Amino acid sequence: MWIDTHAHLFDLNDQSLAEAINACKEAGVTAVIDTGTSLASSRVVLEQCSKQKNLFAAVGISPFDVVGLPSDWDVQIEEMIQRDRVIALGETGIDSTNPSYPDIGLQFPIFEKHLEIARQGDLPIVIHSRGSESRAVDMCRDHGVVKALFHCFTGDIRDLKKILDAGYFISFSGIITFGKSPLRDCVEYAPLDRILIETDSPYLAPVPFRGSGKKNQPAWVGLVGKRVAEIKKMEETQLARALAENFIKLFHGKENENFMEGWLRPSPDR
Repeated sequence: MWIDTHAHLFDLNDQSLAEAINACKEAGVTAVIDTGTSLASSRVVLEQCSKQKNLFAAVGISPFDVVGLPSDWDVQIEEMIQRDRVIALGETGIDSTNPSYPDIGLQFPIFEKHLEIARQGDLPIVIHSRGSESRAVDMCRDHGVVKALFHCFTGDIRDLKKILDAGYFISFSGIITFGKSPLRDCVEYAPLDRILIETDSPYLAPVPFRGSGKKNQPAWVGLVGKRVAEIKKMEETQLARALAENFIKLFHGKENENFMEGWLRPSPDR
């Protein structure tokens, strides 16, 4: 049983989405967080999640989409998080490494508003923080954010320690399957009760699909899990169970510990 905690499925039509979900079922992937990056894509995510019980929604504005927002963008996001199956705010954040992204000075106020919404709504926030992990942690703490997931972690041990010291979670992607991945030490260091895994579909296809020309898909998240299990020298089933418990703790809270009793728990014959 695997859970993909970060995928972008909003470009898929109904048929392609159904095919992706069927592939997940065949691969033992029982839940996916379908993540928006803009107002438009977040609306698509909400619609997709209303049709597929294996999908949960995260809605927000990514650092790439901070330009040209309507003045009431935050009101629209606040309305979206009231919808069924929305379990997180994001992705949002800051990125100082990608020259195609808007100036980081434009990213800051949008990220800060997301942090305010997350704190006020007691909602986990999914953070894109490439090249700005330390600054993002400081901003989260300054705004009183309790629950945060630093998705597709690409920082170093120092960044990792700061995130962990703040009480936040990190998520590893297919990058850890790449040859000579610099993240191996981070996987080894990160405590089991603070990690999650993701595909970041349709990007970052894991080995052996990297370079194949195929777009990444949630069904391949188990390849990320397999690599984490190898690095941590543990059974895949043990890891999958621990990750599911982390998913519940971060996105559903202790009051919903029976959440796995339904469709999230694998069937006896799996």
